[in-house]
Amino acid sequence: MRTLLHVLTQTEDALAADIIAKQKTETENQVEVVDLTKDDADYKSLLEKIFAADSVQVW
Repeated sequence: MRTLLHVLTQTEDALAADIIAKQKTETENQVEVVDLTKDDADYKSLLEKIFAADSVQVW
């Protein structure tokens, strides 16, 4: 199973939302989203997720 990490840096990005939704429908993907637009971003956890992921996309 591939681990895909999406890091959101903008609010309401329609392209990112569409791609994430499509990737979540594929059973071979484990999709995780980290939203940095929130005030309580956990950067230590984000760093661990980046190194654990097979693919990282920043939006």
